[in-house]
Amino acid sequence: MIAFEGVDGAGKSTVLALVAAHLRQSGVTVSMPRVGKEHSSRPIREIRRLTRDRSNLALLPRAESLLYVSREAQVLDEHVRPALARGETVLLDRSMLTSIVIGAYGRGLELEACETIASLASAGLDVDLTLIFDVDPRTSRIRKRLEKIRSQRSRDGGRKGLSGSGFKERIRSGYLELAKRDRLPVFHTERSGPHEVAARVIAMLEHGAFEEPAEDATPWFITAPDVPFEVAVASLPPLVQLYFTRRMPMGRALRAGLLERERELAIWAADLEDPLLAPAAELAPELVLARLGALESSVVSKDALRQRLLESHPVEVARSLARVEGDAADRMRIQLAEAAPGAVVESLMGRADAFATSLRDRLWKHADAYERALGLQGCDDADSWRRREKLLQKDPALVISNLRGLASERVDPILTRFAELAPKPVLQALQGRGDATAHALRRQLLDTGREVIDSLIGLDDPSAWALREQMLDRWPSTVAWSLGGLADHAQTPAMLERCRACAPTDLFVSRRLYQATTTDSSSSK
Repeated sequence: MIAFEGVDGAGKSTVLALVAAHLRQSGVTVSMPRVGKEHSSRPIREIRRLTRDRSNLALLPRAESLLYVSREAQVLDEHVRPALARGETVLLDRSMLTSIVIGAYGRGLELEACETIASLASAGLDVDLTLIFDVDPRTSRIRKRLEKIRSQRSRDGGRKGLSGSGFKERIRSGYLELAKRDRLPVFHTERSGPHEVAARVIAMLEHGAFEEPAEDATPWFITAPDVPFEVAVASLPPLVQLYFTRRMPMGRALRAGLLERERELAIWAADLEDPLLAPAAELAPELVLARLGALESSVVSKDALRQRLLESHPVEVARSLARVEGDAADRMRIQLAEAAPGAVVESLMGRADAFATSLRDRLWKHADAYERALGLQGCDDADSWRRREKLLQKDPALVISNLRGLASERVDPILTRFAELAPKPVLQALQGRGDATAHALRRQLLDTGREVIDSLIGLDDPSAWALREQMLDRWPSTVAWSLGGLADHAQTPAMLERCRACAPTDLFVSRRLYQATTTDSSSSK
């Protein structure tokens, strides 16, 4: 029995599938309880759903840890024991080690207790070999973001994502610490593709050892010191280069070359005046409309795209009307109400006028929770709060993340109540706020991670600058990013140079410095 373990985004599931295929071709009978993201067992699926459901904010760390243990115990008894009895080789996509790492390192439970519970639940059936797959959390973030854009799955997410980047960093540290303690093999997946990593796993299984290039432990975004940003990005693999040049004119040639085979990513990365938008509007007009959002471009006409897509892509057209007012836009909302009611509700964000309230009343029951929460963003009237309070009972994290821009007396009690349960959405709601309550919550949630500094973007009050100073050594790239919109501030140039000094090889910092010194700027992280 071999377990493939490690942080999300390290590629372990893909490598597992490749190793399984190789073993089968070699005549080995392989059993895999989990294929892809789903188990065949209903109890296991239900337990997984409970641990992932973001509406379960009240789920305590101990209870969560026991659920992870329960899931793996079910896997062992329902799948693994029978497979081993048949003489099959079992490959596990995660094991009891997941419950130990999440409980002890992610949630702060006692390590010994987590290991004892996992051992009891295993009932004497231990993994023969555990393989750890490691990647920097920021690399994982890049991969996951690109994959979500490619697959158009921007609206899914689980409970772990509510905890922030600090949680992921602690999880990674936990895996590496236990790998060192227990002498588990670690496969770094920063630069090599899944086939190369799978070949190393196979070499280890067949020969007891594997070789790994030293640079595979170094993320692509770590470069040689003093290399100009435009030179550094030119040496990156195409999709990593696309990520770092997104929304920047310097990436136009790359995007044009990727449009045919990676159209979702190329369009997402386009800047507003990118010539690529014209041919893209012919290939995938709905993606171009989504890319533009509430922004305007001289390359393509949003009005023309809307008219063209009105019948074929009503949801995309309705969403593109978000924050668009006027009689013409409202007539289009009425026209789309039957075909895309939820998206029309979503498009009403920031509006509490009679027309918007009437349309919400009419279409509310047809909208899902995400569309409802987004459609209430920026609304501070009594009717919106009545709806928001009901939604808060069902999916508080979703409501909280859409409180951004509101600073009424109703907001702060909600943020304070859920600060420890859903720190990332709370920090998202604080963006743009420089008041005392907002800064107190930031200080309370420092362990959440980079999101604390993300919430400071554009703020120039003394407390914001003090927090940047405090976190500069720890998160220089995020501090640099938080200076967006402060180009003319007297403190900005010196702070950016200090970010460079703290992380002279970090491409995230180099990108921000490049943007600060050129007109080739970005409107999106």
